Parts: sequence; structure tokens; C-alpha cells
Amino acid sequence: MNTNITEEQLLSTEHFLSTQNIWYKKDHHIKYDTFFKTGGIVKIFITPNNANELSKTIAYLHKSHLGYKVIGFTSNIIFFDEIQYSVIISTCNIKDVSISGNHIDVGCGYSLQDFVRIAIINGVEGYEGLEGIPGSIGGGVFMNAGAYGYEIATNIISIEYIDELGMINSISQEQCKFGYRKSFFKNSKNIITSVRFKFDKTNSTQSIVERVERYHIARHSYQEFAYPNLGSMFSVNSDFYREIIKNEKKSFLLSYHILKLLTKNPVTKFINRKSPNSSALNWLIFKKIKNINYTPSKKGMNIFINSGKLSTKESFEYIFEIKNRLGEKFHIENESILGPIYRIDPEFVPTYQAISENLATKNKEYSK
Repeated sequence: MNTNITEEQLLSTEHFLSTQNIWYKKDHHIKYDTFFKTGGIVKIFITPNNANELSKTIAYLHKSHLGYKVIGFTSNIIFFDEIQYSVIISTCNIKDVSISGNHIDVGCGYSLQDFVRIAIINGVEGYEGLEGIPGSIGGGVFMNAGAYGYEIATNIISIEYIDELGMINSISQEQCKFGYRKSFFKNSKNIITSVRFKFDKTNSTQSIVERVERYHIARHSYQEFAYPNLGSMFSVNSDFYREIIKNEKKSFLLSYHILKLLTKNPVTKFINRKSPNSSALNWLIFKKIKNINYTPSKKGMNIFINSGKLSTKESFEYIFEIKNRLGEKFHIENESILGPIYRIDPEFVPTYQAISENLATKNKEYSK
């Protein structure tokens, strides 16, 4: 939790960035740039325009022994209002796109949703399941994003990345160790800069469009869109509610199944198809989850929302309560940005320590 940068180091870093013509901003308030709409001041916020600028930046910070955090669209990460961060690097400007023959090269900062549109207008199949995923190409590859039977890894040829020394490297799809929501890049300091995909054109544009439309409607019907949120809190590919009450008494499980039958049967699902609602199930579960001051999304308890009414402590009490109930089988999808720290509110220190300890002990299994 100690700060890892001095005022002199800040000035030296600013001087380096200025002389190299690498764009940065001092004392940037990151809160309203993020999906979750939280976050404090960033002392130096760096946004390189290409891989070479990013490489130079990483090499300088490594040589200077300065901590930093690299981010993309922030659609899967939580910043804290109570923390002032020292050095944050965003890849949002690295988004070149180039089509050549039967492949396409895409910068890490390019939008997944825009990438789907490029595939559509070129009549390319295999990317429809990325529709509606609110992230970047780099973030999508990092976690092997996908839905509806699709995974981004399927059509990858190769990936360029920068290692912790600032060196630019390349890796093949086979070397990436892709699995369900994981890759070679997780739990490493490597930064994806560009991805080469297969891009074989077909004559079935209409069928591609129809699938994208179907997935778009399904995703936006069942996901929260009113409140800032990061999508699924936990990676659970089964009945989320059933998983968090699996250890309750049989009488409670029976109540759950009856209520689910009443509220999630084909007729009610059809009636509520434009606005699915899990409020009844939420009410039942919260009869067991007591002393937690959190109101979940009516779309589902696995959607972690920022209602603007709760403290960080209250929000994370809810997350860790659910994590305890799920057990070691499931991991927390969203990443909490706990550093690098420049300054932290003194009152937040106990909460910070509790979050750090919980994340260290509760989420290890997915790094295996």
C-alpha cells in the first residue's frame, strides 16, 4: 500500500513523456472515463498513440523502477474514489485496423462492437457472439471473451504484445493457452498491442446480420443498462441463484424452485421478454443474506451495479458474501484496481486492507 513514486520521479516521468511526444495528462480525474463511474485522481495518465510509444513508456518505467497499471476500456475493472493513483496507461488510442487478403490486424484499443460491424460489412462469419460485449480487442483477447457459443480465440492467428521490459514480441494462437475466460496474458505483465484474425469472406451477410440482431436483443434484454455496471460479477455458466443457495436447507431450496417456477416459466418469460425481472428471486435470496446494505439489479444478482448510494465498503461486503456462498468453483470476473497508489484516504485504509486480503485469498484458484 506504500506509494512508489516521489515528486521528483513524477517530474522526471513528465519530462520523458514530453521529450518523446507521448501524450499524457497531469492530475486526471478518471472517474467519469470509466464504465463503473468510480475512481480518483491519476497523477500521470498516459495514452500512447501506437505500440512504439507504449514500448518506450514501459521500458522507461521499468528502468526507473516505477509501478504502473495498463487499462483498456475499463469495462471490467473497478477504480476507487478513495485512491489517488500514480501512473496509469490507457491503450484506448492504439486502434489501427488493416485488412489484407484473408486476415485482419486490429489494434488492442479498438472496440469489440465496432469490430463486429467490420466483419458484417465484409461478410465475415465467426464474430457474431462478440456483439454487445463492452470492451476492447485487447481486453477481449486477455479474457478470451465470447458468448452464444463463440470465443474470440477461435479465429486468432497471432498476437503482438509488449513484455515488462518494453520489448515487442509475437505469439501464435496455439501458444496463448486459451481456456474459458483465460489466456496466456492473465496473471502476466504482458500487454497486448495488436491481434491478427482470420478474415475469410463469405456470401452469407444476411445470416450474419440476423444472428447479430438476435444476440443484440438477447444481451440487452437481460443485462443492466440503466445503472453503471460491469456485467457479470462472477463467471457462472449455470444457475447463479441455485449456486449461491446450494447449501441452504431443503425447505428453502423448495421455496426457491417454486418461486422460480412461478416467475421464470415460459409464459412469464414471454410476457416479460422486453424487460426481464428477477426481483422476486432477489427478495427470496436476501431473506438469507442479512446485514448487507446493497440493492441488486432487478435484472439479476450477478450484475454488480453502481447505484451511487453505497460506500465502497458496503459494495464489497456484498461481493464477498456472494463469493463465500459460491465457493472456490467460481471466480470474481471484475478486477479491482488497488494501485499503484500515490495517496489514499486515511479512513479508507481498513476497507482497502480488507479488500486486498479477500481478493488475495478468495480468487487464487482461477490463476492456476
